Amino acid sequence: MDASQLFKRAERAFADNQPDQARAHLSSLLSHGGEDPVVLHLLALVERRAGRFDEALTAFQRAFAVAPPDAQLLSNHANLLLALGRLDEALAQYDAALALSPKSPGLRLNRALLLQRAERHDEAIAELDALAAADGDEPKIRSARAISLHRLGRLEEAAAEFDAALARDSHRLVALHGRARVALERGEADASGHYRKALQGAKGNLDLLLGLSEALVAEGDSAGLSILRQAVDQHRDWYAGHEVLARMRAEAGERDCFGDHYVAALEARPGDFEMRKSYCHTLTLAGRHSEALAVLCAGPGEARLDPQSQLSEALLLEALGERKAALRLIDQLEKDGYIDPALPLAHGRIVLADGDPAQAANIFERLVTTYPDDIAGWAHLDLTWRLLGNSRHHWLSGRDGLIAQRSLDVPGDFLEDLAVLLQSLHRTRSHPIGQSLRGGTQTRGRLFSRSEPEIKTLYHALDAAVRAHFDGLPAFDAGHPLLRHKNAQITIQGAWSVRLTDEGFHISHIHPQGILSSACHISLTDIVGEEGWLELGRPPRGLNLDLGPLATFRPVPGSVVLFPSYMFHGTTPFTKGERLTVAFDVIANGASL
Repeated sequence: MDASQLFKRAERAFADNQPDQARAHLSSLLSHGGEDPVVLHLLALVERRAGRFDEALTAFQRAFAVAPPDAQLLSNHANLLLALGRLDEALAQYDAALALSPKSPGLRLNRALLLQRAERHDEAIAELDALAAADGDEPKIRSARAISLHRLGRLEEAAAEFDAALARDSHRLVALHGRARVALERGEADASGHYRKALQGAKGNLDLLLGLSEALVAEGDSAGLSILRQAVDQHRDWYAGHEVLARMRAEAGERDCFGDHYVAALEARPGDFEMRKSYCHTLTLAGRHSEALAVLCAGPGEARLDPQSQLSEALLLEALGERKAALRLIDQLEKDGYIDPALPLAHGRIVLADGDPAQAANIFERLVTTYPDDIAGWAHLDLTWRLLGNSRHHWLSGRDGLIAQRSLDVPGDFLEDLAVLLQSLHRTRSHPIGQSLRGGTQTRGRLFSRSEPEIKTLYHALDAAVRAHFDGLPAFDAGHPLLRHKNAQITIQGAWSVRLTDEGFHISHIHPQGILSSACHISLTDIVGEEGWLELGRPPRGLNLDLGPLATFRPVPGSVVLFPSYMFHGTTPFTKGERLTVAFDVIANGASL
């Protein structure tokens, strides 16, 4: 058989997904005919399809060594590097391919998709705009552009782009799914309808089923919980589904049994340690630490040697007050060289709770030196400085301008209309697990992604208040966790509404992913005296510290209190009534929530 026939057989075997046969033909060609770039190129594709990525990389390098690369070879090499997560190298290969074939729309689209994956969405949109100049109605381009717009928070534009893509290709799944997600985040009335339409072409798709469940619950339809429960029963190893189902059941009032589906899954799959860790994490968020520890420790012995599981065990022991046992695990992990900022944070908390603020301060100081953006580290360090009478507490939290209560510039009757809208969004019956409120409910998702005009008006008023606050901050300070961002571009993110009712309150907590946090008061009913006030600086109970708040604020409707995210904060309970607020975090651009 001559070489051309043997190569054709290799191509057919590759097309028929028979990699072993294709590899045998190509190996024969290479052994008899020497290094040939075309043969090596196909061998690289065969090895990649077979999941032999190292061999595929070697075949590409052999092809590059014997002839100048062409655009297709470079592109396929880039695709492999992309699949391996080597994004910078893949981008360099796409750039080299485009230098050889600058008019190739496929290469340019692949480059844009790579930029998307690297979260470089402004660059991806620029690349897609260049493609759109040639064929702006191409569904692939439209839907890809919509994905980047979505990631940038430009939801109205993203919805329009997804709609344009679907006008050309009504069955395009990525556009159907993206449009449904945007509808959910914007609070569109028929978000569940978008998900049902997407599911018509992808029956059983778990991501879509999860989105449909969330959309139905957001619309006040209890069928969402039933759909998710059924899907989890059918897919016992679906960790994301289990976690969301537990959250939904807790918020629906099933607080005593919200994890029953986990129990059933572990009975069927007792060796599934990832499921065990997921259940443990969910119980931990719910504050059920003894149950979480029991679930974790019931797993296979070898699995518990995993350092992350040992850290989880230590944190649970700490939460249960078993500080000596927790410290033994932490000491061993530190001796083993395990690196995780949660490790010194837990170590410092234990030392602090045991009454040694000086040693705790040393631990927290090392933590924030290594991780200067660790908000939890700064929060605990501030407590030690207060206890020690260290002047650096004033530098961190005591200066004028760091905290302020500001009135919002909104129309006179605006708050009443906003309160009615926000109350309509509180459809759950109980507070969510893993959040600070007790005795109330919290909206899901990012409030400022919604499309209602009242929400947009509130956003603009808060944005103005935040920017005025930043203008009034003390001078830039590169070593300060907030003031180092004094001159940065900032963005409001992560907004939600909280409705506290009779005897409701927030436990003392922090927002570790922001730089500036907030409490915007919308309405109060039947709350008297100093009930429901915001407290800044009171430490959590578990630290056993005799420190009161640094500042307290009466909740004034139409005002927002702004404070550094590293300040512990909570509220005092109230006897009866309702306290409706909006909270959000501010981030410096380049960070994310």
